Amino acid sequence: MLGRLARWLRILGYDTAYERDVPDEEVIDRVLREDRWLLTRDGYMAKRRVLRGRHTLLTSDRLEEQLRQLKRELQLDLEIDPRRASRCAECNLALKPVPHEEAARLVPAFVAGRHAELTSCAGCGRIYWPGTHWSDLLARLERLRGPGPDPALVRAPKMS
Repeated sequence: MLGRLARWLRILGYDTAYERDVPDEEVIDRVLREDRWLLTRDGYMAKRRVLRGRHTLLTSDRLEEQLRQLKRELQLDLEIDPRRASRCAECNLALKPVPHEEAARLVPAFVAGRHAELTSCAGCGRIYWPGTHWSDLLARLERLRGPGPDPALVRAPKMS
């Protein structure tokens, strides 16, 4: 499953559709209908003629290697860019700024006191702020932007 990758792509601001346990035909229909790019670990799905030129077959099940592959093959920007609308990591809707007075009622007092900029998702109601995890996330992205392992050493997926 690619749920972790979907969350990270959303954090980076990319519109990322992801649903669990959806039949291949429905996934392909959505890719074509919504003009999306398919990311998959399923070699058989990637061989579907209708997807020719509209997919990337991910060769690793590790998040870091998946992001590096997308950076390498699709020139995916691994920067959190304020010009791209930030998206909810859970439901993919664009995040909107929350006025501080309103946010102060919705988050713990120490969060409201330390963070002036909070955003929320109109879909699921989650509130986001750059907490202690933020510096870890930025450091991880910095490492991912650096040189990765030799692509020839990354295992190819099994096609059984």
